[in-house]
Amino acid sequence: MIITIDGPIASGKSVVARALADRLGFHYLPTGWFYRSVSYLLVTRCGYTLERLSRPDESDVAFCLDPKHLHYQYSSVTGGKVLFMGEDITPFLKDYTVDQSVCLISPVIMVRDLVSATQHRFAREFKNCVIEGRDSGSVVFADADCKFYITASLTVRAQRWQKDQLRRGHDFTLEQAQEQITMRDTRDKERDYCPLVIPEGAYVIEGSNLTVDQTVTAMLLILDTEKKN
Repeated sequence: MIITIDGPIASGKSVVARALADRLGFHYLPTGWFYRSVSYLLVTRCGYTLERLSRPDESDVAFCLDPKHLHYQYSSVTGGKVLFMGEDITPFLKDYTVDQSVCLISPVIMVRDLVSATQHRFAREFKNCVIEGRDSGSVVFADADCKFYITASLTVRAQRWQKDQLRRGHDFTLEQAQEQITMRDTRDKERDYCPLVIPEGAYVIEGSNLTVDQTVTAMLLILDTEKKN
């Protein structure tokens, strides 16, 4: 069974997706990690500069996503891990520098096509997945068994992003966080290829005033209703 959870940055979709996957005994598959992996690997393994990331060679991207090199593991106990040639690169994927560089490669159609193929490879391997991203239900897994779209107010999302960045050692004011969120929203919604949209047939959940448990409970009720129908 494939369940997708889409939504804008800092909407809470990642933590909700992990919690839902664990409640169901499914694998959690964060699609954004693969774009971040490519971005990180192009710089560290292929010698790319930031300027070069917007025009990568297909052979280099294929190298980064090669099934012989790139592996993804998930456990409800240890969480998700991305391994490249046996090295755990997961701790580097949420670095602020990767935040800045991933937006340079993610709009590239060739990159999106290769990353999508990689996501399908892992979904086939895992079979039962909760897949989280920005175009999971609208494009990559448009035929998913059930789709959700999670959102929250700009202020709530900015506060979440601000706290997350502070945990990583980056201090932003709320105003700066709102500017970052607004900029990302605009970029995601207005890009030419695979823009952020509410997937057709998706259940929309406004999570500004919901806890993770409340959100997951609402999803489980919807899934139970879907099964009965």
